Amino acid sequence: MLRLTVKHGLRASSQLAATKNPDASSYVQQLESEWESAKPFTEIPGPTRWQLFRGFQKGGQYHQLGMDDVMRMYKKQFGDICLIPGLFGMPTTVFSFNEKTFERVYRTEGQWPVRGGAEPVLHYRSKRKDEFFKDCVGLFTNGPEWGRVRSAVNPVLMQHRNVAIYLKPMQRVNRQFVNRIREMRDTESQEVPGDFLNTINHLTFESVATVALDKELGLLQRAKPPPEASKLFQNIEVLMNSFFELGVKPSLYKYISTPTYKKFSQAMDEIFDTCSMYVNQAIERIDRKLLEGDSSDHKSVLEQLLQIDRKLATVLAMDMLMGGVDTTSTAISGILLNLAKNPDKQQRLREEVQSKLTTLDREFSLEDMKSLPYLRAVIKESLRLYPVTFGNARSAGADVVLDGYRIPKGTNLLMTNSFLLKDDGLYPRAKEFIPERWLRQKGEDSSDVLVNPNLSAFIYLPFGFGPRMCVGKRIVDLEMELTVANLVRNFHIEYNHPTENAFKCTFLYKPNIPLKFKFTDVKY
Repeated sequence: MLRLTVKHGLRASSQLAATKNPDASSYVQQLESEWESAKPFTEIPGPTRWQLFRGFQKGGQYHQLGMDDVMRMYKKQFGDICLIPGLFGMPTTVFSFNEKTFERVYRTEGQWPVRGGAEPVLHYRSKRKDEFFKDCVGLFTNGPEWGRVRSAVNPVLMQHRNVAIYLKPMQRVNRQFVNRIREMRDTESQEVPGDFLNTINHLTFESVATVALDKELGLLQRAKPPPEASKLFQNIEVLMNSFFELGVKPSLYKYISTPTYKKFSQAMDEIFDTCSMYVNQAIERIDRKLLEGDSSDHKSVLEQLLQIDRKLATVLAMDMLMGGVDTTSTAISGILLNLAKNPDKQQRLREEVQSKLTTLDREFSLEDMKSLPYLRAVIKESLRLYPVTFGNARSAGADVVLDGYRIPKGTNLLMTNSFLLKDDGLYPRAKEFIPERWLRQKGEDSSDVLVNPNLSAFIYLPFGFGPRMCVGKRIVDLEMELTVANLVRNFHIEYNHPTENAFKCTFLYKPNIPLKFKFTDVKY
């Protein structure tokens, strides 16, 4: 029975070495032998349930630590693999710090990769009294239901032609962001206030809303924005701030409604109500357009989703707002810090942008965006130095051996890659901001010197991997590229304050310092 199970579970794994070993059956036998000789799952090192629970309480070794600091302690205490027991209904999870295991996990994840980390959202949606989410849980679900949703939305969100629809709306939001910077910066120092992260959040929220809700909410306007837009923004912040308490730290929320879960649940209720209102408004606008004879082929993402299923459109609007605001804000904050601390790189980027747009009144075309390789290298290098999250979550899609231990199919896994992104053995001069490492060029600073030629492709995965890659990647790419390009063409960016511990990590990385950037107008 074990032999049959292993053959089934490791069949996908055999594809990894197919090119190295022409005899696939012998490779399967090798994996079977590896399984049989591997140490049992129960012997994976890690804290006991009591040690874990006590560790997060006041005075415990994990108390008040960021998630990345907790990860460092796990690695120091237990090595490249450790078993973290589940508490109060949370799943037991295996943490891996070894890049050699990542590929095997991804290559065996199966047709419907299972990703954890969204238990609070799934719990809320399963317990909602009106059962609205009963037959449409959204992108946070797993299994065949996830496959059905993803198959429906991929042709809409992953199509390049749909990204083009949002070039003008996002540029309009970007102009508002640039104007807002000029309004809020100090007239003498040219610095923006320390809470500038709020303004970046408004930018990313507006950009996502143009896609998810087909509407600009007015958060970047000097005039007071509509109260429902402000409330929606505040509730998204409550939601994201709750994830660490509910999804990482031991919590009883599945058994009793804790204070944090009550706030979370109320925020989810209000997000649902507001998104439903905006979707209904969009339906009215679409109906009016049809009555007026407007049959344009360039339908918005929301219009296309509504044609598939109205409920799906509402749920996807919520999912995009939850998944696309904080992450993009962190990415943009990191990019600005890196450019501010590396004026030579900033100037090179400015020259590239100005070579395409010689005047401030001209806006980017899609062709312009395609011919800015240094811009993309700047973004990629910044996401290496300042990643958005500490790792990627999966469940084992097959019985697999990791670091000498048996990992049964269905085991929750967390592949912690953020530490590896700053490893000099993988990225020479890893602590330096060198966008050139991502460019194909010859010479002293060529990419073959700045990136280990044997580097695994499964270490640097800012948007995930495979079928569960971020569904909004194309739109987020456009948003970041437009924002950074517009900022460097308008401003010289400086940051004249310490940058130690610039980010803290709870469920995601977030800025941990006042973002008092100095924005000085560029003279053309």
